[in-house]
Amino acid sequence: MKKKFLSISLMLVLLTGVASPTLAASDKDVEDAIKMIEKTNVEIDEKIEKAVEKADELQEDYLLDIREIEEGGKVLDIKIEKNEVLAELEMSKHDLKKQVKLNEKLEKLNEKMVEEQAKIDKELAEINSEITELTRKVVTAEDKDTKKLEKKLNKLTDKLGRKSIELNEKTAKYTHELNKVITDTYDVTLKMSAETIAKAAERGVQAECSWKLVRFADQWVWIDPIRVVGRR
Repeated sequence: MKKKFLSISLMLVLLTGVASPTLAASDKDVEDAIKMIEKTNVEIDEKIEKAVEKADELQEDYLLDIREIEEGGKVLDIKIEKNEVLAELEMSKHDLKKQVKLNEKLEKLNEKMVEEQAKIDKELAEINSEITELTRKVVTAEDKDTKKLEKKLNKLTDKLGRKSIELNEKTAKYTHELNKVITDTYDVTLKMSAETIAKAAERGVQAECSWKLVRFADQWVWIDPIRVVGRR
């Protein structure tokens, strides 16, 4: 019985010795798998970088649109011009003559800004005042005058509310486009990670998604590069 047991044990050892080279991953396989993971991570980073740039562009355009709606086109133009002058001032610290001219230009732009904002405030105040007055008249008017007053009141309300409608439309468009950039990036990089992890496993290397936070404009999202966790 003992002899039979030793024979079986010896056979198992021999079988194990024969089987091990086929089960264990070779150094070449491991090296190939790691190179493949590194390549995929580089490609994922490139896709993330492009998506982040796109998201930032969408946000910049959106904020410009919002400012233009809220402040009016002239105010926005003045702000842009002011920023250009400020940039020139920063670059011409050692040119006193140029700085004097730029400061004069900046002062005039500030005056124009105050004038334009005052016009906008006055216009909005007049519209609000007219709406209040018309609302009072509608309540006290006779039936024949009510329709005329209501028609005028609706026009003024529409004029005041147009900004809100435009703001909502711009916000909806920006949100939709930003979410598409984020979703596309998430889906593509997750697929790339999954495929590379599966191929690495075939070569005896265990890998997994190593999630990291990425900023897309005003949102933060978990994206999934790969990290090695072991080898067979």
